Amino acid sequence: MTKEIRLLTKSDFNLYKSMQTGLKEDYMLNIYPGLTDDGSRLFGLFIDEQLVSTAGYTVFANHQVMLGRLRSDIRFRGRNYGTEILQYAMEQALALPNVEFVGANTQSDNYSTQKVIKKISMTHLTTLYEGQTQDLSSLISSQNPSAETTSWSKIDDLGRKQEWIKRTYLNEEFPVTIFPFEAYYPFPVSESLFKDELVESWNFYENEDQTRYLILWEEDKDDHYLHVTYPWTDFMEQTGFWETVDEQLSITRRNKPETQMWIDLSEEKIKKLPENHPFDLSFSWWLYGTFNPNAYHEKESENLTTDLSQAYNSLEFIENELKELEVELDKKIEKTENLKQSLDELDQ
Repeated sequence: MTKEIRLLTKSDFNLYKSMQTGLKEDYMLNIYPGLTDDGSRLFGLFIDEQLVSTAGYTVFANHQVMLGRLRSDIRFRGRNYGTEILQYAMEQALALPNVEFVGANTQSDNYSTQKVIKKISMTHLTTLYEGQTQDLSSLISSQNPSAETTSWSKIDDLGRKQEWIKRTYLNEEFPVTIFPFEAYYPFPVSESLFKDELVESWNFYENEDQTRYLILWEEDKDDHYLHVTYPWTDFMEQTGFWETVDEQLSITRRNKPETQMWIDLSEEKIKKLPENHPFDLSFSWWLYGTFNPNAYHEKESENLTTDLSQAYNSLEFIENELKELEVELDKKIEKTENLKQSLDELDQ
């Protein structure tokens, strides 16, 4: 028996189609070409030249990686091939330059995948529920009906947007540690997720007293979404929150009627929802992951180098300042001595 793991290409599509995965519907059949180029990689485990298992990864924001595409031929299950190929994909991802985190996001009822993920020593980080709807009326009506409703104001200034990010997600004292970077793809908060170019493209809105904000952006997955991100759990208490989302959803649906609102809901946020909320919360997504120690060592080294460089520059500046003060002092001493000599001559 010969065993081989290699990178799959577009030309391997027929080999993938020949696998008996046991799935009634396999979305990978529709997107296979995109899984073998750009920021994605797909690996295959072959037994005697027959493809029996696959796994791969996609890179996000140049520093974050999500594993996935785990498939096994039912005729070869029970031999740890799934674990072996996922372990290989994780190792390949961790070897990429600048990668900070490698994760795997799976549904709560996908027990077989969870078992494999645990075998490769990934840690469960969070549980999130997907909130999808086109009708926000029950959420709007559940808020205080007597309160005066005002839609939140849009923020156009990049500096103001980044200020909000630093005050919340990038604030070490802020309780939220996971950011929903895309639908189905949450990651631990990191500066790499909030580059200026990306933050500039997001739509920020803040409430009237400027104590809360939300982020909206459009994205395409299987469906078209208006993605809503809000770092606090008090959205049902914030006047105008759902009205603002509903207003922007209506605008988006004028051109794309199929658009759904998407919001990632933690268990704490779910507790705040009214009983008549519009979301199907029958299952959740479990995020597992591992941090790349090499990336953080490199980052610490870079920070140390930067700190030392700044310290050296500061010392050099102080040294130059002292030299200038010394020159000034010498001039004043010379001037004082000349003045004293002149006074002595007058006394004579």
